Amino acid sequence: MASATEAIRSQLTGWGFMAAEVPGIGARVETMMNEFAAACASTEPSLSDYAHTAVPQLGVGGTHGFFPYNSEIPRLANGVPDPKEFIHVSGAMISDQPPGAGDLIRAFPAFGTAATEVFDIAFRLISRFGEVVRGMLPDGTPELELSRDATNLRVINYRDVGDRRVLAHEHSGIQMLGLQLPPSDQGLQYVLHDGTWVEPVIAKTDVVLCNIGRMLTSASDGRFRPSTHRVHTRPMPAGYRRLSSVLFAYPPHKARQWKMVDGELMTLNATWGDFIENRFQGLGK
Repeated sequence: MASATEAIRSQLTGWGFMAAEVPGIGARVETMMNEFAAACASTEPSLSDYAHTAVPQLGVGGTHGFFPYNSEIPRLANGVPDPKEFIHVSGAMISDQPPGAGDLIRAFPAFGTAATEVFDIAFRLISRFGEVVRGMLPDGTPELELSRDATNLRVINYRDVGDRRVLAHEHSGIQMLGLQLPPSDQGLQYVLHDGTWVEPVIAKTDVVLCNIGRMLTSASDGRFRPSTHRVHTRPMPAGYRRLSSVLFAYPPHKARQWKMVDGELMTLNATWGDFIENRFQGLGK
């Protein structure tokens, strides 16, 4: 990562996101996603018993647990839910904080083992990307302070898509940084700074993409634009499934927001948790 610093900076400046090849990560991610698909089909135990509303949450961390099919309605979807179910595995869940948070990954041990391995690799990677990005900001910029507990690994199972071409509407993430891991199929598209939509070839590879989230856009006072992306696909046959995963990296939710303005550090009278709550308002489920 250190040797690729200049290439990463060039990508971020020209594209609005960053890419790296990580040998061997594709196979680990594929195993994890397949284990999640198997967990979705399980009835004893059932993932529905571990919905995010029933899993103990850590006050300083992100939301973890299972989100059932059709439970998320994006802001641009006109009230129509995305055809997916997904799970959030946070660092807090992995360390069983608060007690009981880790029950889900113990109930599905094959998935839990695979997800923990991918989480550990992805968190190390995104921390390195964060160091590169911080190096592009003025002297005096604080550490991004990415929190393992607050960071979430989202694993998604798109299914029963019918004739839909849009699986995820155009959006950018709330987090500080996001790491898109290799999906099972193409369809992930990004808009470049010049307005052109592109579709990086990352399905079933060892390529990961690092996204800029709205937290970092705010902290950099607009120096970095949020990475805007979507998932489109061609009409698929019955039974089509698309598996994907992304790591959302956050600072501690109770930490104070900050912003670099004209080279000067400003500390705001609000927390990063407040930032998340404000951004979620009006976004649907």
